Amino acid sequence: MERERTSKTEISSICSSEPSTLCDMLRLTTPSKPEESDIGIFLTPPVRGGNTAEKGDEWAATDTPTVISGHDRSNIEVCRKPLGRFLSFDVKRSLFSSKRLADAHEDTPGSKRLRETAVALSNVTLDNVETPSGRGDEIKSVVNTLSTDPEVVADGSRPYTIPTVHGKHKDLKAISPDTMDAVLRGCYDDEIGRMTVIDCRYPYEFKGGYIRGAVNLFTRDMVRDFLLSHMNDDATSGRHVLVFHCEFSSERGPKMYRHLRSEDRGLHTDVYPRLAFPEVYLLEGGYKAFFHKHMVQCKPQQYMPMLHKDHVTDLRHFRAKSKSWTAGERVNRLRTSLRF
Repeated sequence: MERERTSKTEISSICSSEPSTLCDMLRLTTPSKPEESDIGIFLTPPVRGGNTAEKGDEWAATDTPTVISGHDRSNIEVCRKPLGRFLSFDVKRSLFSSKRLADAHEDTPGSKRLRETAVALSNVTLDNVETPSGRGDEIKSVVNTLSTDPEVVADGSRPYTIPTVHGKHKDLKAISPDTMDAVLRGCYDDEIGRMTVIDCRYPYEFKGGYIRGAVNLFTRDMVRDFLLSHMNDDATSGRHVLVFHCEFSSERGPKMYRHLRSEDRGLHTDVYPRLAFPEVYLLEGGYKAFFHKHMVQCKPQQYMPMLHKDHVTDLRHFRAKSKSWTAGERVNRLRTSLRF
């Protein structure tokens, strides 16, 4: 009984003390300013009781953080959401779906032309080459012209001379069989200095009939050797125009066209945008379309298809060769070059 009286007396003395003292004894103290490196503040669950949700209630759906009443409200904030919910949808998408976002942009011929021009410009190092003042501004002007005006030749020096048509290959300039015939008849002699027709078909196809004055270049090495042997033609004999084609101008002709442009760019990297052959065309429809409309311009006046029954062995031979040439393209793909 005496012990109970003593406990009651102690409790009474505590209760009679100042309220602030009692609150200070029972209050859970927190630091006045959390450390910036302490990630625990972001992982702290919402405070229960007081003005917040009652015990057993779900966390509030609002994004506004709850401020603990009492000590230094301006500095101590406890978020209602776990750390994963702090990342917005855009942030998560940028972290985990950057490749998809990059692929979402449409690769139009115009954007491809601009992108490849920028890549070629980045490969031009003016620091290692003695260039006159204003050279950088000149290159920027040419790049801007090439990226905005599709009707200028690949070095930006002049417009295309021969009328073009919309072909199957959007990145290549194409001419119709009728325009090809007009060029052969001399209708554009006052505007071009020289024209070479490059036939990319296999030799047995070429012997079976070809466009008058054409040369048969059906390998990548042949195209490169042709380029090296005519490096200075533009300076000595005026404009040298090239026209590529194969049987249908769907695969072999366009491939050799792009290969020549790639090699031409590579040989003139230090003097960009200079090219040996800035004006190059693709004969739309190939030899077949031209032969059926302008047979008189062919020599001999015949048409040998690639799948001719008398040349099955030759076809196998040249197809096997072409596969080995194509395998070498993987290494060359690492080289950045312009293809327009």
